[in-house]
Amino acid sequence: MAIPGRFLPLLALAPALLLAESKIPSLGYTGAPTDHGGQDCSTCHNSFGAANSDPAGSLQVTVADYVPTEPQTIRIIVQHPQASRWGFQITIREQSDETLSSGVFTVLNPADTQVVCDDGSQFGSQAPCNGTILRQFAEHLNAPIGTAGTAFEFDVSWMPPSQEIGRLNVYVAAVAANDDGTPQGDWVYTAVQTLNNAGTCDLLKAPILESIVNGASFQPAVSSNGMISIFGSGFQTSGRERGAGLGDFVNGAFPTELGCVGVQVTGPGLAQPVNLPIAFVDPTQINAQLPEFSGTGPLGVTVILNPGTMQAVSSAAGTFNSLQAFAPALFLLNNSTSVAAEDVTTPGIVADPAVLPGASPAKPGDVVSLFGTGFGATNPSVSAGQLASGMPTLVNPITVMIGSTTLAQSDILYAGLSPSSISGLYQFNVRIPASTPNGDIPVSISIGGVETQSATIAVQQ
Repeated sequence: MAIPGRFLPLLALAPALLLAESKIPSLGYTGAPTDHGGQDCSTCHNSFGAANSDPAGSLQVTVADYVPTEPQTIRIIVQHPQASRWGFQITIREQSDETLSSGVFTVLNPADTQVVCDDGSQFGSQAPCNGTILRQFAEHLNAPIGTAGTAFEFDVSWMPPSQEIGRLNVYVAAVAANDDGTPQGDWVYTAVQTLNNAGTCDLLKAPILESIVNGASFQPAVSSNGMISIFGSGFQTSGRERGAGLGDFVNGAFPTELGCVGVQVTGPGLAQPVNLPIAFVDPTQINAQLPEFSGTGPLGVTVILNPGTMQAVSSAAGTFNSLQAFAPALFLLNNSTSVAAEDVTTPGIVADPAVLPGASPAKPGDVVSLFGTGFGATNPSVSAGQLASGMPTLVNPITVMIGSTTLAQSDILYAGLSPSSISGLYQFNVRIPASTPNGDIPVSISIGGVETQSATIAVQQ
């Protein structure tokens, strides 16, 4: 059969493209789950099945737990008794957000290694990444040739991040190739390693504790298992903030030490001080969750820097007479009285777009989710800091008002902990009454005779 002329140039280029792929790998095939769905080099080099299928070869990655700003050399050694050409690709990601690279790679041997940035193209762009947030990879250059049966070593310098950011994941894929210029007949090996912060905490000046307030309303009343905000100074160095993510979780729960900061609390029914789960810390604010108390009364709170070390320094203990049985409050959008709300069916943020660009007002009849804290016990109960599984519902009844309308129980579709969130966050799925007029409409939730702070929800027919 004759080949149409317009296809001849494409066929002529095919061998060159195959060779280029062997010398410079396509970007993002290390097995990192947020890149190409976690694919690795065996996507193309698959003659012998999935990665690590042939035990005759191996991949060894030598990398240590990180100390912020202290560089280390990562050694990547790949071998197979029948291979004579070699390749690799490595990326290091924040476990709290796998879409983010961590630290900076530097080439040690420019003859066989390069550093590239993920700019969305197949092969990426050359480093440096010029301070952008592009993900970074180190990889082979020109697929160096070695001696069959002899392991090949790639060395890459890595500068860790300037501050601790929780655990990191290292993803490496390597190819032991037969040097035939195609992806056929090659062996692929992968490795994943988790790095912990090995640096020391060095916050040396005692912090100052000023107040503890409800984490949603910023008012004094707090309650068992509620989210709180602690205000003061000296909690972090200037300009630094840390939010808890998956890389900080311990046994599936929020950490009790974050950014070298811990908080201890005493109160009714606690036999000894309890370390609080912490969600966020910056120089002047700590967001944490209280434990369950057996009653109401004063709280004793202490902020501890470098907890558990010889350098531990503590604030003066503060006593706050704000613990109540219920301290209901709704989370609001920044600098407004607008509730933090989502459309259940879209889902999208419910708000006046003038308050939050991209948001949309609710319509009468819509079902929206509201979020709050301080609403008391649930069934089943979930310990402080744990993620709520299933749909733990409130033990005590609530009253929801939107505008002048008290919602019927049939219009309160769910009231309990927010699924898969920290156990101090509550969620309420409610239906906007059909009679609701346009505008910023008052919304409130009451429990145990206590009502949430003033808040509104945007409604537009």
